[in-house]
Parts: sequence; structure tokens; C-alpha cells
Amino acid sequence: MIFLAMALAATPPSALTAAQQSDLACVAVLATLAEKQRIGSAPSDAPDVRQSGKIWAGIVGSRITAQSGQPRELVAVAMGEAAAAEFQRPSDPARINFCALQLSAELAATDTIDKPLPKSVKSK
Repeated sequence: MIFLAMALAATPPSALTAAQQSDLACVAVLATLAEKQRIGSAPSDAPDVRQSGKIWAGIVGSRITAQSGQPRELVAVAMGEAAAAEFQRPSDPARINFCALQLSAELAATDTIDKPLPKSVKSK
């Protein structure tokens, strides 16, 4: 048992997968959208992601940290750099919609998982 723990501890962090990189890119797209919404320069038809984007960024960051073995701080820096680069690009409505759908689906699934089961009703 001790040898297994030592072997796991010695396992180096893995490079980010394509899915993880895509998630980071979506976090950057939505962080940029949220900032543009905050300063009033976002497209008017874009979904409001100022609150939900923060929650989802935390979920994505935790997932990438757990899956890749990368330190939290490194994942946070990668998110920040991706967002800074994304802020310089023009808004892409198709990409925003794709990422917003991904955010909505994952938050809905998380809400379902985190909700307690309904209380049982005793029959009379």
C-alpha cells in the first residue's frame, strides 16, 4: 500500500489533453465576455455569464488540476493568460454560443448532482 502511494506521488503531471485545452479556451472566451459585459462593450445578444462563468471556471480549474496533476496555481496562470490573449481578439458569436452551451450543460448537471434527494413520503 505504501509503495502504491509512493508511486502515485512520483507520477509527474501530464500535459493537458485536447479536451482540457478546449475547456481552458472556453473559460477564456467566457471570461472575456464577462469582462466586456462588466464594462458595457459586449454584444447585446450574448448570454450574461458574469456569475455563472466564475462558478464554471472554478469547476473547470478543479477538474483540470485533478485530471492532469498540474498545480492549481499553474492552471490558474494558464486560464489568466488564455483570457488575456482572448480579450485582444474580436468577439466570435459562434464560439461564445458554443462555450455558453457547454457552461449551461455542465452547471445543470452539477446542480442535479449537488441537490439532495427529495424526502420520502410515507403512505397512510
